[in-house]
Amino acid sequence: MKYEIDTIPVWDALRARSECPLCLLEKRSRQAAVRYYLGPSVMVPEVRVTVNQIGFRPENLRLLSKDPNKLGIALVSHTRLKALRAKLSGQTKTLRVEASKAAAKNALEGLVGKKPLVEQVSKLSAFLRNEESQCLIETKVTHDLERYAYTLVHLWNQDKDFRPAWNSSPGSCLHHAPLVLEMARSELPAPALGTFIGEFLDLLDRNLARVEQDVLAFTQTFDSTQSHQIVGNPQGAVDRCLQKIAGAFPEYEDESKSRKGPLMGGVTST
Repeated sequence: MKYEIDTIPVWDALRARSECPLCLLEKRSRQAAVRYYLGPSVMVPEVRVTVNQIGFRPENLRLLSKDPNKLGIALVSHTRLKALRAKLSGQTKTLRVEASKAAAKNALEGLVGKKPLVEQVSKLSAFLRNEESQCLIETKVTHDLERYAYTLVHLWNQDKDFRPAWNSSPGSCLHHAPLVLEMARSELPAPALGTFIGEFLDLLDRNLARVEQDVLAFTQTFDSTQSHQIVGNPQGAVDRCLQKIAGAFPEYEDESKSRKGPLMGGVTST
């Protein structure tokens, strides 16, 4: 796949000194998608048809619900629900028939006649899970993150200023590490890939150790007998640790609060 290079957002995210620049870029991409789907696109028929058919995952619906544009979310959710009801009606016809048959059986017949009903229940469950897994916002965010990961690898390989900046940064979280490694595997020749992976693993281990020490320091602040032995930065340590393990949560705070808010805290010690 051919990706566009988008250097400015990647540089900005790296300079923000977040625990993971891709977390910050993911947040901004998700916020932009929320603004798009609750903005003027609400009144665009082609967009509404797509929203009705595909919809959004639960965590992104929660983000949409927090937006001040309550009319927008009402319009979107109303027609999405209408489309879901139509789909559901088609999916449940056979299930209703089998449920009625099973309900009319006696106890002995029920022991051997359960299979058709079970199969229809499984089909409906699979349908509902598939409907919940589709998401227009997630598709956009995934595409953006792939582009940013491509740009990160490109900058590391081509921009003499980026490599030292990256290697002295907090690096990435474990959640986004596979994306970066897979992009490097795809885009770099063997010698550069070997160097990139070695530096990436060193950077990752160094920052995981830092965050681990900071969380330990936080726990020690609750023990008055060890307060004088604390080594590390306990402030915001739990949030930084959770972000390092799992990435930033999708229910983000506003951009203006991101440096100090949950799971987007800036790094104050290295």
